[in-house]
Amino acid sequence: MSIAHLAPAAADRPRQPAGAARARLLDLVTHLDAERVDSAEALLSTLLAHQHADTRTLTETEVSALARLGVSEEGLRKPDALRATAQGLLADRALAERSATVAEAAELLGVTPARVRQRCAAGTLLAQRRSDGWHLPRFQFPEDREVPGWATVAAAIPHGTPLLFAERVLTSPSPALASDGEELAPFEWLAQGGDPAAAAAAVDDALHRLP
Repeated sequence: MSIAHLAPAAADRPRQPAGAARARLLDLVTHLDAERVDSAEALLSTLLAHQHADTRTLTETEVSALARLGVSEEGLRKPDALRATAQGLLADRALAERSATVAEAAELLGVTPARVRQRCAAGTLLAQRRSDGWHLPRFQFPEDREVPGWATVAAAIPHGTPLLFAERVLTSPSPALASDGEELAPFEWLAQGGDPAAAAAAVDDALHRLP
């Protein structure tokens, strides 16, 4: 579960009767392309797991992030949270599908796969560990390259931080990163040769700042 699972719009929509909603869901599933069936199955399985486990599967980092946004664990147990969870899972899955494998990242960075794995383990590249190895979200490589100082900033992002949350912070202007009177996003700051330590501090502040 991630920050995006709490999309405000989800709570505003009128809820369908359970029977009608189930029928609609079955209709949607029967019209899925064959190659998308596995993804749908994985999504539904994850939804059921969250439904049974409530918030017990949330990491400490995610719970802290939710608290900073004013969302309680109790609130996530409400029925309306399940629809929002589905939206967030789809968004997270979309980000994951735009990830690079170790081999792809190695080619992009001009290093060996072993070096990429070392950096994933050290936290100087954002990566998710899956059953088939590391996967690196491509948003950390603007224009298919690593911006100078990215290793320092990546290391400031706690393991387990939702990808959508990390991407939002990295691409949003920060008051702490101003150049010629203009606030820059961390990625923009690094691309213009800004101090990586300043960007890392701004990212850390954004990830931990109270609303």
